[in-house]
Amino acid sequence: MYRRKVQKTGGSTYFVTLPKAWAEGVGIAPGTIVTLLPNASGTLLLVPESLARRNHCTIDLKEWPFERFQREIISRYIAGFDMIEIRAERIRPDQRRMVREIAHGLIGLEIFEETQSSVVLHALVNVRDFPVPKTLRRIFDITRAMLTDAVTAFCQHDEELARDVVERDGDVDRLALLVARQFSLLLRDLVLEEDYGLSRLQFQHYRAVSSQLERVADHAWKISEATLALGSPVVTAVAKEIQERAEDSTSILERAVRSFEEADTELADHVLQEKERSEQLFELTRSAAAEKQPDDAPSVSIVLDSLLRIREYGFNIAESALDASSANPFST
Repeated sequence: MYRRKVQKTGGSTYFVTLPKAWAEGVGIAPGTIVTLLPNASGTLLLVPESLARRNHCTIDLKEWPFERFQREIISRYIAGFDMIEIRAERIRPDQRRMVREIAHGLIGLEIFEETQSSVVLHALVNVRDFPVPKTLRRIFDITRAMLTDAVTAFCQHDEELARDVVERDGDVDRLALLVARQFSLLLRDLVLEEDYGLSRLQFQHYRAVSSQLERVADHAWKISEATLALGSPVVTAVAKEIQERAEDSTSILERAVRSFEEADTELADHVLQEKERSEQLFELTRSAAAEKQPDDAPSVSIVLDSLLRIREYGFNIAESALDASSANPFST
């Protein structure tokens, strides 16, 4: 920590000196332009222009399977790096194909340069093109459609529709990873608060809600996988019960998201009041399935477990709506 005494010059201008070691370390010299950003908390952030040029990283490629390679790249993408350079003595064609496939699954990540020993990825996403409220709405719209179609596919034993739901899961993943990246960038660079129109604390709640919705999409995927595992169509009575449980979970999720988007604390509280409702209906449906369709009872159980979890994710989102209502305690 550095402490400086505020001084006055020219009768009206306040000034403080900068620590020399720090200034030289970030490339500040006489004539350098810096940005001063007032914060809602009352602090003032000083940002040297040189920091933006340092936002790159290097991955030394090893003999990794696809999943490990994917984690290495995604972690850098989420961390907010604008340039990710992958290096090796020689990058094989199969490794280059993996890079392309991974980059294709991340919004705005493009191969910018290739040589025999390196591949350079650039993140070309402009935060202004993806305002997080609109991104969150898109995530929800895809997720809700996936859930509806997944339950329909299960109750009607529609394998084609189930496979379509599985394919859509990647769309939610890409958008959720983008929100995670934007949050990391905001933590590293407070100048972006102006571009986002949200404080770090406010954006944290959007990040949390997008994560909950991503998990809902994962359970829609799981329900679709259970459809593909069915040995025979679900009997009508069991299908009707599952549809009713799905409508309950979907209603909770929809109202919770609306309460967050509209900052409606009364609606969020009404949603949370349903948390005390007994889960007995889910257990009765499970028992009925085991009795009427014992061979497919495991698949039915998977669906009901997923619908219960989705219900809980809705409650978590409603909690976020209440927390977000006081997310900027320094605002006036």
